Amino acid sequence: MKDVLGGISFAICIFLALVVQEFIPPVRMLLGAHVLLVPTLFCLAAIAYSPWTMLSLAVFTGFIMDLMNLHIVGGRVEIALGWSIVYFVLLGLLCHGFQPAFLRGGWWIHTCLSVGGTSLYLALQYVMICFRREGIVLNEMVFWRIVGPGLIAAALAPLIYLAWESVRHFIPGEYARGDRFGGRA
Repeated sequence: MKDVLGGISFAICIFLALVVQEFIPPVRMLLGAHVLLVPTLFCLAAIAYSPWTMLSLAVFTGFIMDLMNLHIVGGRVEIALGWSIVYFVLLGLLCHGFQPAFLRGGWWIHTCLSVGGTSLYLALQYVMICFRREGIVLNEMVFWRIVGPGLIAAALAPLIYLAWESVRHFIPGEYARGDRFGGRA
């Protein structure tokens, strides 16, 4: 029951984060890099909950990210619908592999996975668009628009973890404060 309610709570948070990140302006200092909250939230959910909850959230997160980033140029879809689902499933499996260390108190693991997951997501999107357009352009702006959101995720991931740690006790079915993650360690 804890995983179902936690998964539903995270699905709502991921959807709200997707809406909120669209209204956050690009960071000029990082040459127009955008703030991406969704991969950071997904990494936290993937590392904290059961494999089935993680897989459900991966499908949900990938689907809404694909719908949000659906680009049709000249009658062709540049980023295929469904590739984000595969990406988030693989990222979730990687994150879930670090769950024992996370449960022993390694909160920083979430930050590292968020940085890598966010930047890799954008790099794969860029490569997919370049293959469709048949031309790869690598310059400083492209670099910062791929790496910049990862650096922003590094700053936001500990804050998201602390917010989750303080709010998760109000979710019905979650464990009491003294019983860290249900005593699983």
